[in-house]
Amino acid sequence: MFVFYKKGRALMSQQVETEFKNLLTKEEYEMLVSDFNLEDTEPTQQTNVYYDSPDWALRKLGMGLRIRLYDDYAEQTLKSPISEHKMLETTDRLTHEEGQKFVDTGEMKRDGFIAKKLAEHGINATDLEQVGQLSTVRYEIPAESGTYFLDASYYQDQNDYELEYETDDLENGIREFEQFLIARNINRRETVQKIARALKYPNK
Repeated sequence: MFVFYKKGRALMSQQVETEFKNLLTKEEYEMLVSDFNLEDTEPTQQTNVYYDSPDWALRKLGMGLRIRLYDDYAEQTLKSPISEHKMLETTDRLTHEEGQKFVDTGEMKRDGFIAKKLAEHGINATDLEQVGQLSTVRYEIPAESGTYFLDASYYQDQNDYELEYETDDLENGIREFEQFLIARNINRRETVQKIARALKYPNK
């Protein structure tokens, strides 16, 4: 579900995202690249820069805030939990130059739709700062009821591999995702959000 808003030059949107995730081994990742003939496909490359307050106010609410840089534009996105597999994504569209400026200065857009959403939770956008960064090489694989995303992510001195499945159909999505893994002998693994893996949240 998408809802779009226009304010001046800024494009804002909200989307309820239903997704399933599973970490992969390097061997499983390479198998999927081969099985879907992705070797000659140009992947999407993106950089996520994450924000939170010094006392992890967003984390405590189960939320995540990022600026994502693409080659020709950027997005600032706030993820808010709805249920186990559903997230509300609130996005302020940015030019690439705006996104790069925020990344370089350590700031974020403070007058957009996201800032208003944060204020609803008692969080002032001016209190947030950069807390981590992660880069991803992503392949897309169309499926019957959604889209698979095959990711290789790099952060700090580590990297990992992940399969995501995004769909509008929760019931069929769970079944299709499980069948996809079973058919390829991929073990089901508990998978946390990229932001949690990249930041290695403290226990407190």
